[in-house]
Amino acid sequence: MKILLFILLTFSFIFSAQIDEFASEVNYSRDYTSALKIAKEQNKLLMLVVVGDYCPWCKKFERKTLSSSLVQGQTKKDFIPIIIDKNRDKGKYPSEFYSRQIPTVFFINPKTQKHIFESLGYSDKTTFAIDMDLALKAYKREHKQ
Repeated sequence: MKILLFILLTFSFIFSAQIDEFASEVNYSRDYTSALKIAKEQNKLLMLVVVGDYCPWCKKFERKTLSSSLVQGQTKKDFIPIIIDKNRDKGKYPSEFYSRQIPTVFFINPKTQKHIFESLGYSDKTTFAIDMDLALKAYKREHKQ
């Protein structure tokens, strides 16, 4: 039983470190509160990426889509990105953004803290860039009202 617990804790640490490493590589925040503050200050949408450490589609989304120059360029220009592990970070972000399907990306208005667009599941870089554009258009429409 102790060996099983040790193995489980070891894998938990490794997977958690992988998300932290990815966040560092692509300059994504891991802290919802500080990312929200920056988004308010810069008047940019908060892009909350919800993944799971056990999810192969999440890893593919991180490495193929979020790491692409197309998505990184648009993210840097228009969004404040944050990446959260749906299980390990539970309680560190608002519960309305807890998603059963992962990966999920919530585009959040920083002033209202309501999501204005949601991208569900794995998307390739081109499809996700379109989702990013749709989120920005929704934000601009909401801002004009």
